[in-house]
Amino acid sequence: MPIEPNFNELLAVAKKAQVVETDGPQPPWAEFPVAEYEARYAKAIALMDFLDLDALLITQEENVRYFSGYLSILWCSKFRPYVVILPRDRAAGPALILPKQETGNGTGTSWIADQRYYPDQDDPIPYVLDALADKGLARPKVAIGAELGFGVRLGMSHEQLSYLRTGLPGQITDGTAAIQTCRMIKSPGEVAKLRRACEISQIGTQAGFSALRPGMTEKELMAIVCSAMYAAGAEPGTRPSFFGCTTGGDYTMVNGLAKNYALQEGDLVMIDGGAVFEGYATDYIRQAAVGGAVTREQLDYYSIALEANNAAITAIKPGVTGADVYEAGMAVFKSQGVYDFNQLTIVGHGVGMDVHEVPWLGERDTVYTSGTVLEPGMVVCIEPVFAGYNDPDWKKGIWIQEDKVLVTDSGPEILTTDISKELWVQAS
Repeated sequence: MPIEPNFNELLAVAKKAQVVETDGPQPPWAEFPVAEYEARYAKAIALMDFLDLDALLITQEENVRYFSGYLSILWCSKFRPYVVILPRDRAAGPALILPKQETGNGTGTSWIADQRYYPDQDDPIPYVLDALADKGLARPKVAIGAELGFGVRLGMSHEQLSYLRTGLPGQITDGTAAIQTCRMIKSPGEVAKLRRACEISQIGTQAGFSALRPGMTEKELMAIVCSAMYAAGAEPGTRPSFFGCTTGGDYTMVNGLAKNYALQEGDLVMIDGGAVFEGYATDYIRQAAVGGAVTREQLDYYSIALEANNAAITAIKPGVTGADVYEAGMAVFKSQGVYDFNQLTIVGHGVGMDVHEVPWLGERDTVYTSGTVLEPGMVVCIEPVFAGYNDPDWKKGIWIQEDKVLVTDSGPEILTTDISKELWVQAS
């Protein structure tokens, strides 16, 4: 297990952040008011101060979008980095560094006033180094945090990172803990987008499951689901809405893409994923039986998955840890005699701009962030899983129910309630 920051301590630090509103102009196509981005920057400053970082240098798409608001389809190109610099010194102010063709997207979507553009075919690193120098960050003993840790990805090549390190007298170190802490608790504006993403996802599920019939291929099913989601407002972009599809064609292909397999009467269908709405993702699961030919055994197994899902959700409230939620779900598996078929060491995970975020709700003292205390504003996906596809004496199948849940002051609020949790039985 990677070395884990004390996220409980870091979340407490972030709560004490002092927000300074600058009354800067509102970009015409920004996803949030400027005040939302200023609050995020304030949390980053408080965490940098606590972690003794002089700046954050951010290049991963979701993190750039979160802190700067910058939007573009150019993220599909891996040849250029798109960089945000967040100095701890508020007077120095943040900077956004982009290729020149992105001028319109930068000014149209980002609240950051200091925007710098490099010729598209130039090496961008000298421009990043110049910006760091202008911010007073090209000095010995300066520590700049970058996305070098567990659960993040650096948005530049290893060669570019090496060039950057060579050009700085200070050091580039890991800033992941500060970034993940900022994103862990969602603002009301973020929750509203996550809520709408869930609504859109369930519209797609309703359309797809209503059309289920023997002979339909997995790809035909997904075409119906995704068409309905996009018609309802799912976001086209570099982070598309999606569903994985697992059916009787091969129950072991969990997280699989839809195939040309033609569904047969009696097949189970599981779809997993959902819509992205204005940058915020959905991850939930519903299952259906094709042709109405569902067996008593299938219903019994599904009811266990449903019971474990409900038990884990019921355990959610401020002050409990991810491990507490995990143990609530596992208690059901143990009581029902299926614990040996538990497939994961987690029962859930955070969700936001990424489908998988921290905290993970998992095995105590084993799973990363399992000791993190849940707080109001966290949004998590709950999915206890058991399956018998590794046991020749047990009927093949994967039994899982997943819901997206908001942690509130009074406990859990399920955001995926428009589609029943019961197994959808679609008759021919």
